[in-house]
Formats: sequence, structure tokens, C-alpha cells
Amino acid sequence: MAKLVLAAGVPHPPRLVREMQDAPGQLRGEALFKQVAGYFEAAAPDVIIELDSDHFVQFFYSNVPAFCVGLAEEAEGPEEIWVPMPKYTVKGDVKMGRGLLGYGLKSNFDLAAAEELRLDHSMMVPLHFLNPNMEIPVIPLYVNGFAAPTPTARRTFSLGRMVRKFVEQWEGDQRVAILASGCFAMDVGGPLRGWTDDNWVETVTDLLENGKYETLARRATAQRMADAGNNSTELLNWIGLTGAVGDTKPLFVENDEGSGYAVWDLEGGRN
Repeated sequence: MAKLVLAAGVPHPPRLVREMQDAPGQLRGEALFKQVAGYFEAAAPDVIIELDSDHFVQFFYSNVPAFCVGLAEEAEGPEEIWVPMPKYTVKGDVKMGRGLLGYGLKSNFDLAAAEELRLDHSMMVPLHFLNPNMEIPVIPLYVNGFAAPTPTARRTFSLGRMVRKFVEQWEGDQRVAILASGCFAMDVGGPLRGWTDDNWVETVTDLLENGKYETLARRATAQRMADAGNNSTELLNWIGLTGAVGDTKPLFVENDEGSGYAVWDLEGGRN
């Protein structure tokens, strides 16, 4: 059977790529990404399931599924020309992705599926640091984090639980990592731009650190996330990830500029 071996959450601001190029070795974000990358390398996953909220590149208001599985053999990204990083070709795992789609439907999750993908920076910035040669296939699992109404945190937490059950029954020998991409509190171009809801960031960090995942899912109401900024519903991706980790507490959680970095060892033996 397949095995879930690692979970990780990271941010995805494109400026991190440029800032790390301009000031190598000087940024806290660079050190944290390298720390997460070290655990990824040690875990040696065969496939990554990436929870992400598309930024109106793959989807738009006219057609935004609550949850969607990416089923492309390969896809390119980042699609946005302004992102300061190379355009990569990312391999998919269509067989396993279709398995996830079918298992989800049988588990009463009305998942959508997309066979043609346009990957944006939120998907690609984490892969740039954690899968730099793009050798590990990726199954995108999109969570609508921008076009209201968005899924509830509790439903997204249940999605993560379903993903874990799917992996554990999958008749393959893949080592699977689950990756969440997103911030805790951020506003882009809105009235709260430049302000960080530090109280909410610390609350999220504390709940993650102490393994209080269901409490986080209860407290992350649509209104509470909106109060933290117009990008803050990306937290749903992290909440989906926590549904997959069970009772395991993270090896570390660090917040930085309204976002976070964290790793969960789901196999045991790493510290």
C-alpha cells in the first residue's frame, strides 16, 4: 500500500524568489525554505499532493469548483509572466489522481477534475524550492480560497482526512508527501494592505504547534479569515493538510510575515 510519509506547509510570495537571488543567505524565509527542503529530501517522496488555491489563472468566477483534482500528464508554470522564476514543466500522476477523484466521490466529496492545467505562482513557488528538478510528480488538489462562498474550514479539514484514507488504501507502493501552499493573514491590494493580523497569526501558529487542528478548523470561520485580509482564506489549504496528519504534531512551526513554514514527520525517525 502507499504511505503518507511527510506533510509540509509553506508560503508562496513570488517576491521571495527575487529577494533570495538579490540577497542570498540573508533572509529568514530562505533559511526556513531550506529547512523544509531538507526534510523533503530526507523523506524521498515518490509523489506530492499539493493543496493550493488558484489565483484566477486556472479558474475564474464563472467556474470555480470548491475542490478540484488536477489530472494532467504534465503542466507548465508559473503562467504569470511577471513571476521572477523560470517556467517549469511539472509531471503529474494521472493514475493516482483518478484514484483520488474516484475515492473522494465514493466518500461523498463532490470533487471536480481538470485534465488541462495552467499552474500559477502559488503552485510553483513551493515546488521551485522543494522540487527544484521537477522530478517528483505532483497531483494538484485545488481548494477554492478566493471566490466566495468558499468551502468551510471544517469541510476542508474533512477533505484532508479523506486524502489520508485514500493514500492508505491505494494499491501502490508510493511514498506520498502532502504539501499546503498559502498564508495565514495577508491582504493584497485591499484596504488592509500593509497590515498583518499578528494576533491571528499567533493563534494559528499556536494551534498548529500544539496539534489542536479541529479547534483551528472551528475557529477559522469565513468572517475570521476575511478579517485577517483578502488572501487569508488560503489558510484552508493548511487546514486541509492538518486533516491528513492525524494526531501527529509538527516537527516545527515558524511564522514569518503573515505566513508560515511547518513540517510533519508521518513516518517516524526524523528530528
